[in-house]
Amino acid sequence: MSGNLSLSELENLRARITALETLQTIARDLTAELDLDALLRKILRAAMHVSHSTAGSLFLYDAATHDLVFKVIVGGGGDALKETRIPADRGIVGESFLQQRAIVVDDAEADPRYFSAPAKNVGLFIQRIVAVPLIAQGKAIGVLEVMNKSESYTQDDADLLTAFATQSAIAIENARLYGQVLDERDRILAVEAAVRHELARDLHDGPAQMLAALIMEIRFLRELAQRDPNKLMTEFVNLEAVAQKAMYQTRNILFDLRPVILEQQGLGPALEQYVMRLRMVEPFRIALNAETLKTRFEPKVEAAIFSIVQEAVNNAKKHANATQLEIEAREEGNTLTISVRDDGRGFDVLQTRENYGARGSLGLLNMKERAEIARGRLEIHSEKEKGTTVKLSRLLQV
Repeated sequence: MSGNLSLSELENLRARITALETLQTIARDLTAELDLDALLRKILRAAMHVSHSTAGSLFLYDAATHDLVFKVIVGGGGDALKETRIPADRGIVGESFLQQRAIVVDDAEADPRYFSAPAKNVGLFIQRIVAVPLIAQGKAIGVLEVMNKSESYTQDDADLLTAFATQSAIAIENARLYGQVLDERDRILAVEAAVRHELARDLHDGPAQMLAALIMEIRFLRELAQRDPNKLMTEFVNLEAVAQKAMYQTRNILFDLRPVILEQQGLGPALEQYVMRLRMVEPFRIALNAETLKTRFEPKVEAAIFSIVQEAVNNAKKHANATQLEIEAREEGNTLTISVRDDGRGFDVLQTRENYGARGSLGLLNMKERAEIARGRLEIHSEKEKGTTVKLSRLLQV
């Protein structure tokens, strides 16, 4: 075969084989990297190395805003561009992204597609470009761009980078999934910690206090039996009242943790028992309207809906300073609507959502996630000094 190739062709072939072997080695290394930022830097550096480029950038697509976002930039003062955005339909990278194909440009300044502002803003002069899409499962997730090779880029360069970009896109998706798993783990741990904290507080403020009172009452009865036995009957009545209160508080905690009636009889009876228990301990007026609620759902759906009601009520108890609370469950046509309304102080919903981390509160997020489990639509309306309404809407037949 070598007899049919010129010396330059043979050298080019050897260089291509070397580049492919290098990329294969790099690709194996990429699959082991699960830190997304580190992975993106490795991808860009590897692409620049095998293409003999002196600059480069890597964009990821933001579906929420339809932008391509600079994630890694090498060359000039490129770091200043990190996290800046360009519309996904603009420039050479935009065309590569939308058409899912490699684009080779030998003179960027003369190309009408070239969007020069970002590079010029950081003092980067760009002449030659290869832009290739990052495609995972047939969907473009970003663009890999290398620049300023000392000689013109060839179609071989574009083909080589396209193959590398495909492998890189898979690694990026794996790193993203791993990051999501870590985020979900951290969220679950935070929720578990919050539940343990809440349970510990309820036990401390409820049954633990009652048990301490029982112990004190028993000690008093022991002394009273020696001093004045005739008063024992009255004190036994007091003792029984304290014991009943401790039992009631314990049962309330167990009901909140696992309302067995929900599993056995469904949402309607569970809400009735829940409201009955609330009325015995809460100072505000509580109304329930659930006469039309008849449909039974999957256990996980009923549990999610009931948890939303509990979370909404708990938020009203803790923060609203309400005098009235209304729980309504209504079936109308093919729609179930559950709402919890209070006449309390209200709050800024948007600001609360934005400050989850600082507040250390996951209440609204928990309701949103449970609404997704219930396959319903959650709406929260609130105004300061005008109360709050939490509403879940769901089709009866999904």
